[in-house]
Amino acid sequence: MHTSRWTTTVVYACLLGATVVGCRSREKAFRATRVPVTRFDSVLKSADSGFALKAPHDTMTMTDILAWAHAEQARKAQVDAAAVAAERARRDSVKQLLEPLLAVTVVKKSYLPRNPDSEQYEDYISLAFAYQNKGTKAIRAFQGDATFLDTFGDSIYSAHLKVDLPLVPGQTRREPARIVRVNPFRVAHQRLRDTPLDKMKLVWESTDVVFADGGRLSLTP
Repeated sequence: MHTSRWTTTVVYACLLGATVVGCRSREKAFRATRVPVTRFDSVLKSADSGFALKAPHDTMTMTDILAWAHAEQARKAQVDAAAVAAERARRDSVKQLLEPLLAVTVVKKSYLPRNPDSEQYEDYISLAFAYQNKGTKAIRAFQGDATFLDTFGDSIYSAHLKVDLPLVPGQTRREPARIVRVNPFRVAHQRLRDTPLDKMKLVWESTDVVFADGGRLSLTP
């Protein structure tokens, strides 16, 4: 934060001034000295704080500068907090609109062990998904997060899926199987491989839907 860096610089300057003069009266005089605020932009250099443009006066005492800098820092913190809250509210609103649009299911899961005779030198897991448009508008493409849960609701495996598969309202379509290359050292891959499909629950969260009419709902700003 630029204001925070500037405040630190000024505090160091005050402490240095107090050390040089060696007495409190000289420090008070230093703090009361009016200085051109344009000097601080040159001191900060690459910080690009725009201090001179933001300052309320062309010249200010060191005490006024410190007080104003702390007030600016507090104001900036409030602005940032408001922006975060607004973005959280926007995402919550979009999530509510996205949630009922699609139903995603896994219709088949299979394990494909390595087979050098067929020039397959690694183990794979095959997952076939089906997608249903449960909304009232035609969908051109979408993406989202698929999470597999075990009987206790703990995550087994998760993946982000991008699907370029047009769906009219009410339509269900199945895409070609997706292949997961098994890393034998990843516990998630081991659990996905070993857990029967009927023992897993798929939780789908849409993050971006593009409609056929050009409209779009996205969690990304």
